[in-house]
Amino acid sequence: MATNTSSEDVINPLSDTEYLGIGIYLIFLGISSVCCNGFVIFVLLKGEVKHNVMHNILLLNMAITDFLISVVAYPLSASSSIQGRWIFSEETCTFYGFWVFTLAMANMNTLAVIAICRYIVAVKQEYNYLLVKKNAKYFLLVIWIYSILWTGPPLLGWSSYTFEAYGTSCTINWAGRSILDKTYNVTITFTCYISHVIICCYSYFHVIKRYTWASNSDFGVALRSTDVNRQEPEETFNLETVVSYHKVTTSRKVTMMCITMLSSYILAWTPYTLLSLWVMFIGDVQPWLHVFPTLMAKSSTLSNAIVYGILSSKFRESIKRMFNRKRPQVVPTHATIHRSPAEPMATSSRVHPTATQARERIKKEQITYKTYSVHLIRNDVYIGKNKVTLPNEEQIL
Repeated sequence: MATNTSSEDVINPLSDTEYLGIGIYLIFLGISSVCCNGFVIFVLLKGEVKHNVMHNILLLNMAITDFLISVVAYPLSASSSIQGRWIFSEETCTFYGFWVFTLAMANMNTLAVIAICRYIVAVKQEYNYLLVKKNAKYFLLVIWIYSILWTGPPLLGWSSYTFEAYGTSCTINWAGRSILDKTYNVTITFTCYISHVIICCYSYFHVIKRYTWASNSDFGVALRSTDVNRQEPEETFNLETVVSYHKVTTSRKVTMMCITMLSSYILAWTPYTLLSLWVMFIGDVQPWLHVFPTLMAKSSTLSNAIVYGILSSKFRESIKRMFNRKRPQVVPTHATIHRSPAEPMATSSRVHPTATQARERIKKEQITYKTYSVHLIRNDVYIGKNKVTLPNEEQIL
């Protein structure tokens, strides 16, 4: 993955066309990554996605790391690739390697922390008190300290940062044969990759196991009953059970999004890791064989933003609300009925198939009719063909 020789002292291992292709790819990837991650950062900060929630704070941290890699590192590598050689100083190469490794490490740390958080939410709910806003700074502190703990040693003499085999990018000195190089490379392979994969696989295995057990059918009997005293039967739903149903279904969607982000990240970095292990223990390979794993690893800066934008319905709805200045009055096709505050609050909410039937019931019994059309994406729970709209305090992100 790396060579100890300055890029100016070797014959270019790739053709001009191949270097040009690498440069064009990095320009496209850099622009796309800056735009996508910049937009994610903007929406999380300015939108209505509740960026004070722990999960979204961690997603914001990932978007910032990807954004910083794209803004600082890719222009250096792209411009050098177009020239066919590293056009900056060796000190800049060291900075490039440290910068990219630190931010990529923070990204992987964040994925591991997200996995632990999902594990707490689904399996170890007695520790939910840890996932509050005031603790976010401690999670972020651990993420960044752990990153610098392993990316800083090459600056102090434990291994080094040097050129990739094709000469227009910089990384850890994977090809080093000294005892310092070998011990460092083996150590970071475990502490910065294998350990994270183990943590994430363990966490999501138990999360999926938990959600498989808590299937939708578990709520079937508790959710639905029929009021036989009325001429027109209406379905009655226990509010507490609906909230539990909402938490499980929403947490499943969030977990699947996190698993997809993790899978895309591992898919991007595994070829690079395997090639690094090959170089460490067996020997170097042809320079052109280094290109594909390296460029694939760099694509990880874009994949997280794409996955989040596609799979997060709350994120998409927040975008719609941000750019829809004049919000139309939405008349929902389903309504939620809550009894008047003067009347003792029952543990159930009656849900009518249509808004017309809801209004008729309001006139007859003069109870409060209230819909939460602004929060349809956040608060709607579908049970069969019926839609239950939860109160604002039951929002789950």
